[in-house]
Amino acid sequence: MAVGKSALSAFTEWLTSYGDAWEQADPQLAGSLFAVGATLQDTPFSQLVRGRNAIREHLHDQFTDWEDATFTAQILGAGDTYGVAHYRIASPERAVDGVLLVALDDRGRSTSLRQWWHESRRLN
Repeated sequence: MAVGKSALSAFTEWLTSYGDAWEQADPQLAGSLFAVGATLQDTPFSQLVRGRNAIREHLHDQFTDWEDATFTAQILGAGDTYGVAHYRIASPERAVDGVLLVALDDRGRSTSLRQWWHESRRLN
């Protein structure tokens, strides 16, 4: 966890910034939240994305698929090296509802992000 911060405050700060990145569709902000050697896995069966630059590109691709996204989250728990949250990303056309598990280094950057989610689309 980030030096000088409680586990909960460090995770809250990370999660808030991650949500801001989604709402602003800002891959640079999103990339800054990850350590150089970080990994991201969208779902338990998806390919592991390795490295800050690859994660930034991956999130850039995801952001371009969403228009007017809103991000909300509720922290479920935070330990010395991890945080767990329920999150929702929604737009007028669809929504993703899931859980994420984030491991944070001593600078408050993610070294690992794992997600489990379900997507629903609005029918017109």
